[in-house]
This record gives sequence, structure tokens and C-alpha cells, in this order.
Amino acid sequence: MRRPTRRAHRDASSDVHLDQLRNEHAAEIAARAEAAGSTVVRLFGRRALGVPGTLLGAVQIPEIRTWSKRLGEWHYWWQAHFVDCAIDAAYRAHTSHDSQSATAWYERAHALLLGIRVRNLGVFVNSYYDDMAWLTLAAGRLNALSQLLFGRGDLLAQQVGQALYPALARGLDDDGGIFWSTQHDFKNTPAAAPAALAFVRGHQPERAGQLLDWLDRHLWDAESNVFLDGVRLRGEGEYEVERSFFSYNQGPVLSALLEIAEAGGPLAFDAAERIERIVDGIEAHFGQEFEISPAESLPVLKMHGNGDGGLFTGILGRYLAQVALSDAVEDSVRTRAADLVVYTAEVLWEGRREFDPDLPLNEAGIDVNEIRGEAAVLFSPDVMKHSSETLRAGAPVELSSQLQAWMLLEASARVIAAAS
Repeated sequence: MRRPTRRAHRDASSDVHLDQLRNEHAAEIAARAEAAGSTVVRLFGRRALGVPGTLLGAVQIPEIRTWSKRLGEWHYWWQAHFVDCAIDAAYRAHTSHDSQSATAWYERAHALLLGIRVRNLGVFVNSYYDDMAWLTLAAGRLNALSQLLFGRGDLLAQQVGQALYPALARGLDDDGGIFWSTQHDFKNTPAAAPAALAFVRGHQPERAGQLLDWLDRHLWDAESNVFLDGVRLRGEGEYEVERSFFSYNQGPVLSALLEIAEAGGPLAFDAAERIERIVDGIEAHFGQEFEISPAESLPVLKMHGNGDGGLFTGILGRYLAQVALSDAVEDSVRTRAADLVVYTAEVLWEGRREFDPDLPLNEAGIDVNEIRGEAAVLFSPDVMKHSSETLRAGAPVELSSQLQAWMLLEASARVIAAAS
């Protein structure tokens, strides 16, 4: 396997040739992200409860769960990240001056919001503050995308904000932090980090700063440079810290720190210094080396299987890319963040499975490896293993791990485009 680079090798005969190589490389990486997104829509996209104009991602393909289990299991936050991925694709297309593709991805994101409302029984509010924070973030980005593409906001996205910002505020506590669910017995980073980012973007920097300061006081582990999972309330004034490390918790904290610093919000600690230490912690606890030869390896991010864990590394990669593109941190930190994103995406792509889902397998003499039309691509839920090892024939493939790969490829495309 060749070692990928974020910059073209300097063996070109002229600056013009060098620029051409860079642009070609950026276009290749963008095409990979497009292939991942198109596959998710093509294979997983469904109407929500059959309602026209809606879109949701099937939890798995092929769908082998019973109808009762399908109706009983509602993966609200997976769909919120599906919206975010579609928005990533729209921005990528817009940057490439492909207005038709940008509009198509915008329309899919809008249809996903409609689908979420239908599947959530006509409302956007649910019982989990982390779920609602993720959808608030996606809806805010969709509204901004609509402004960019059409000069007007998206009314449905605005309705999400009108419903969910007050709901998030109800999860805040006078003692600090935000609860994980409406049971109000557990405060954690999975809710506080995206909520802080949502409040920054919702022009409430003081609330965001308060959440980040609470995280710093209660859940920042200075020895490991990692934010811990949460605080479980045990009684009046008593609590127990859940010391688990989760990779995705670090991502939205990075983004919130960057954006609150830009917004001039109050913080009790230095944002740039904390970002550098978080990247240190990510490398130490969520990074690993992918060996491409006995003498050479690549730094990549660990992955966490299927289910909810199938989203974790994608979320972390999304926000590491924001660090890689920020002028608010040192160049060395930007480079380390970029390398983790780009190399993880590269290894995932090298381990992909490509196939033609429209191939008539019932015809005699069909080679299952043949591709007649547009290829679909599926990705391993473990970056260290090729998809041939992890995607067994006939076994279900889960939406979460495919969204994760798409997120990472979109993040890589943003980083590569900026370096071109």
C-alpha cells in the first residue's frame, strides 16, 4: 500500500504541474466521499413509514429484524448524523461549483429532517439531551446551507431550533452541566459537548462557556488528557464519576473550544492550550499505527465496531478536521490532527468493498465481482481489518459504520482541498 500524502510530491517540473497534481488529488479524494455518500443513500435510504418526501437511513441491510423490533428501536442520533453527512456533501459540491449536486444533497438533508419528524411521531423533542443536541447542530448547518445556496433559511430547520434550544435549556442544572436524559440523574460529556457547541452556534456563548467550564472542573482528566464520560448523581450532594474514555466525546469539545474562542465567550482556561492537550490525549488513547511495511506505518484512529460505537470515530474525525483547518492553533497541532483524519480515511478506502448492487445474480455465468453500472462501496467497521474480514457474506451491514466512513472521507476531502 502506498503512503498517502496531503500534499503532492515535489517532483513536478513546474509550479503549474504541481498545482495540477494537487487539484487532481483533491478531486480524487472528493470523488471517494461522493461514492460513500451515494452508496449510503442508495442502499440505506428509505421513506419514513412510507411517507412521500421523507428520507431515513435503514438501521441495517439486509434488514433481518422483526417488525416489532424495528418499530421499538429508534436510532434518532444516527439520523442526525446522516443529516450532517448530507450537508458535508452539499458544501463539498458547492465548493467545487457543482450547484446541481449541492442542491440534490441539500434536498436529501431536508428530506431527512422530515423523516425524523415523522418517525419521532410528529415532533423533534425526545428524552435524550445528547440526541437533541446533535440534531440541533445538524439543523443549524442546514439552515446556513440554505442561506448560502438560495439566499433564504430553511423553515423546517428553523423549526428544529425553535423546538430544541428550549428543550436543551431544560436539561441545564443550577449546579452546572447538562443532564443526559429527562430522568435527570446523570450528567455527561456526550450531552454537554454537543450542547455547548450548539449554544455557541445559537449565539449563547455564556451558556456554552458554563458547560465547558463544568466539563473542565468535573470531567477533564489532566493525567490522560481526556474528558471522562460522566457524573452519576447518588444523592443530595453525592455523585460518582464514570471514568470511561470515549473517543467521540473529545470531538465536539474541540469544536466548541474553537468556536467559543472565536465568539469571545468566557472560559476559565486557555482554549488553544487545551485543544493541544486534547489532541495529545487522542493520539495516546484513540490512535494507533497501521503498518504498511516493516519500516513504515501510518497514524490512524481506532474504531469501535458497530452499533452506536460505529459512529464514534467518524464524529471525532469530523471535528479533528476543524482543528486541522483552524488558524487558532499551532501548525504542529493542525498537522497532527490532519494526519489522523487523512490517513484513517485513506486506510478505510483501501480496505473498501466495491460491488454492483443491481447485478442480476440469478442469471447464469454472473461474476459477483463484475461491475456493470455504478459501483457501491462498503467499509469495514475496523480500520485495521479489510472489509473482506469484517463484512461477512449475507451478514447485515449497519448504517452507523457506513456513516462513520462517509464522515471521515468528507473530513479528509476538506483537509485535502485546503492543502491543494
